[in-house]
Amino acid sequence: MNRRRKISVARLSVSAGYRRKILGQHFLKSQLIADRIVDALGPLERAHVLEIGPGRGVLSYRLAERAACFTAVEFDRDLAEALARKLKSRSAVSILHQDVLEFDIDTWAAACSPLSPIVVGNIPYRITSELLYKLLGRHRHLSLAVLMLQEEVARKLTAPAGGKPYGMLSVMAGYCAVSEYLFLVGRENFHPQPRVDSAVVKLDFNTCTVPTAVDERLFESLVRRLFRDRRKQVQKVLRTDPRFRLSARQLQAVAAETGIDLSCRPEELSVEQFIALTEGLSGPGRQEKTTGSSSTKLFLV
Repeated sequence: MNRRRKISVARLSVSAGYRRKILGQHFLKSQLIADRIVDALGPLERAHVLEIGPGRGVLSYRLAERAACFTAVEFDRDLAEALARKLKSRSAVSILHQDVLEFDIDTWAAACSPLSPIVVGNIPYRITSELLYKLLGRHRHLSLAVLMLQEEVARKLTAPAGGKPYGMLSVMAGYCAVSEYLFLVGRENFHPQPRVDSAVVKLDFNTCTVPTAVDERLFESLVRRLFRDRRKQVQKVLRTDPRFRLSARQLQAVAAETGIDLSCRPEELSVEQFIALTEGLSGPGRQEKTTGSSSTKLFLV
């Protein structure tokens, strides 16, 4: 049973309060925090803003006032209908009752032209990871995203190389955007109050200067595989994993070509070094071995 059907069945037998819990909804109640989030988006006169999970509309009213166009995608039918009624007098406003994971961001972003496609939202805990990878996978179609996430996820998303929070999410975010941790949002600013704090992050897709990987499928697969054994030396994974199986001579060649000490661990590699390593693994004599089919679902291609 998929996510939509599970929640649809639950609607028949539970109260509205419990239904919010199933959806992972924690509504922002601080007007001050709402103002700071909208301000972080910058000028919106030339923007089409997509709000994910508007809930009771604490951000929506501000966004509808400032943006040239405003679209909100809300999974909860009652909330979507209530928000549509409240904003019915606004022009260039669209409230959609839909699962954002099924929302066609590519088509929406293409239709935004000549306006800038900007995404904002208080992301439901239950879909955070899937939604983040969906947005990162559309990084070439978006201008900016300002998102409120669990504080731990926000730290991972914006972590620099070398620290414990740094992982696959950090690398993929750094590849797609300039990421910035903006500010902490305490749990007391939500109703119902969650068990953890949140934080607001900015993903600027327009100003990212990281070079494009020569093989994005290999790049993502490599990052994913190395962080699966984040405490192992990179050379050990490249030597033993069936998708690579590099000989000692091949490892030496990759190290010489990339200038990377392959005895390091994945968390020590910057985004640029992961890109260089991808290029090293795509070299003559190694490409066939490392670019074969994989059952892993990739999001960049």
